[in-house]
Amino acid sequence: MTKRSFLKKFLIFSSGLLSLAFAWGMGRFASFGFAASRRRELPKEALSRVEEGSPLHVAGAGVWLVRTKGDGAITVLDEKCPHLGCKPIWNATRRLFECPCHGSEFDVEGSVKKGPATKRMSELYLEEADASTFIVSDRPSSRK
Repeated sequence: MTKRSFLKKFLIFSSGLLSLAFAWGMGRFASFGFAASRRRELPKEALSRVEEGSPLHVAGAGVWLVRTKGDGAITVLDEKCPHLGCKPIWNATRRLFECPCHGSEFDVEGSVKKGPATKRMSELYLEEADASTFIVSDRPSSRK
């Protein structure tokens, strides 16, 4: 095998790998929004575990539960960063949600404290499914 034929085969192989990696990345990006369409359920007992000012992460439902000071109401925040969809984590010392991907920071109520995110964390709504479960949705329930 000559040096020229080796380089030719190497370039063809490398181009193929690069094309596959690009196609995989584009497929992941294109299907990114479909994950939100899954049915998310939240056990009612989770609401009783929320402490005032200390968010509770419910990974199975993909949400953060926050009990606000004063009235004690519970706010449901989507676990995804509005910038590119990474999952911010709660830093109890700094009392902020911190996005590990690009450094966005949000206060306990989901408002932006530091970018690159420009929108607050999405607020979600609970709809009673049965005696022990809520369904998480992005719209308030139309049932009365």
